[in-house]
Amino acid sequence: MSFGWSAGDIAATLALLCNVIQVLDTADGAASSYREAVGFLRDLKRTLEPLQRIVNLDADSTYGPEIAEPVEHIRGPMVDFLKKAVEYKTSLGKKATGGHHRHVWKKLKWFVLQEKRVAALKGKIEGRMRIIDTLVQRLIL
Repeated sequence: MSFGWSAGDIAATLALLCNVIQVLDTADGAASSYREAVGFLRDLKRTLEPLQRIVNLDADSTYGPEIAEPVEHIRGPMVDFLKKAVEYKTSLGKKATGGHHRHVWKKLKWFVLQEKRVAALKGKIEGRMRIIDTLVQRLIL
């Protein structure tokens, strides 16, 4: 009785798996995507901290609450994402051990599960950042 698997099928499957791992480990792969997302959030944090100081100082009673609302809408999804991203730091972060065969499960998990979440998070944040930019411009003028 034959199962329908030949040595050629197994070799083709292994070759495909090797290609997937190589793709995930290239500059356009999971590690690069993870590092880009972390860099984006780090820059966002640098942007939001001064705005939080403006809100706390209540320099202008009109703009303080207007700025606080979109900042809070950004903070929630950002914190949720960072909690999920922590598990990938040792596998995909700057200090992760290189090599196509290392951390395969985390790379695949990031690529399959987190790529879409990163895009959705950026979409949410960018919309709110446009509102914040408008408010800050009015505050400066």
